[in-house]
Amino acid sequence: MDIETRNKNFRFAWLGTFMAGMAFSEAIPFLSLYIAQLGNFTEAQVGLYTGLSYAASYIVVIVVSPFWGKIADKYGRKPMLIRTSFGMAIVISLIGCATSVWQIIILRMFQGFFDGYSPSAIALISAETPQKQKTKIVATLSTGYILGGLLGPIFGGLLGTIFSYRIIFLLTGFILLCVGIISLLGIKEDFIKQVKQKHQKKESLLSIMTFNIILLLSVTMLLQLIESLITPFISLVVSKMISDQSYLSLAAGIISALPGLATALSATPLSNLSTRHGEINIMLIADAILLTLYLFLGLTNSLLIFGILRLLGGFCSGALFPMTQVLLSKSTDKISTIFSLGLSAQSIGSLFGSVMGSIIIQFVPLKNLFLIAAVVLLINLIILYSYNKKNAS
Repeated sequence: MDIETRNKNFRFAWLGTFMAGMAFSEAIPFLSLYIAQLGNFTEAQVGLYTGLSYAASYIVVIVVSPFWGKIADKYGRKPMLIRTSFGMAIVISLIGCATSVWQIIILRMFQGFFDGYSPSAIALISAETPQKQKTKIVATLSTGYILGGLLGPIFGGLLGTIFSYRIIFLLTGFILLCVGIISLLGIKEDFIKQVKQKHQKKESLLSIMTFNIILLLSVTMLLQLIESLITPFISLVVSKMISDQSYLSLAAGIISALPGLATALSATPLSNLSTRHGEINIMLIADAILLTLYLFLGLTNSLLIFGILRLLGGFCSGALFPMTQVLLSKSTDKISTIFSLGLSAQSIGSLFGSVMGSIIIQFVPLKNLFLIAAVVLLINLIILYSYNKKNAS
């Protein structure tokens, strides 16, 4: 593939991931507030239904993601972009038309069947990028999703304040429809189907599972567990810190967007640092700092301090999330398969995190979720240290 086509693909993939990131992040932070309007629920019930709704899609993703990865490695990555964007557009629009919490839970399960735009885009771009440029290209592509995640909650908060939470989900569906059109018309893939030799053994998913990949997938799972342990309940946490509830949607949107702002600002500079000092060294430092920040998040009662700590945490996430993707992309030539396994690992983390969160808040204050997240980060730090020690020897 010539450089001009490769650069064009990157620009459209970046735009697609940006719009997809904005679409998802403008809706998910307000899922709990949307559910609260569908019935006369207690706070504990809202927390439980939010956790179940958040987890529902990931039950399906865990099962189907490796299948989609194998299909992509066999037939191409562009069809996966089209599948996920158009499919998600339909399902999320239907969520905006839901009249009961159980309809949302069922639709979220259908959503899991179409999930995975960002990993598919990263796999496509990574597959056509020279090895020496992968760190910078993958990290820069990740900023598209991150920047979208920054604007989404603010945009969603404004829509929720001016209109309704229903409008947020309907607009999300429209944005994802546009992502599908961009992927269909803008991205060109010169995919060469791999022809299986007559006596070549059939490869299984387990055949690429080296010790390094298992450690990286574990890191992916734990980072996503932390994200899903916290994100669905941010609006509920903010509601306890704000006096004027009429500004709750906007305040929750801004607080949800702050980590994305920091991550977007830090992702590219951190990728340059990692080129000189190594991805794993940057990740170890970022994990240790983020662990400390979560301890303070669990102790503060000030919305201002809470927002500042969330902003600082985003800088650390700018090292952890993109660098994990970079290390995975370097670990095997089965790009789509490994990113699909990564998506399954994320989904397992999302499933356990959201279910854990919905159960835990039935018995303890909401802010204890941040202290639990700090413990998970400690486990993650140990895994990163093990990875570093193995590859240094």
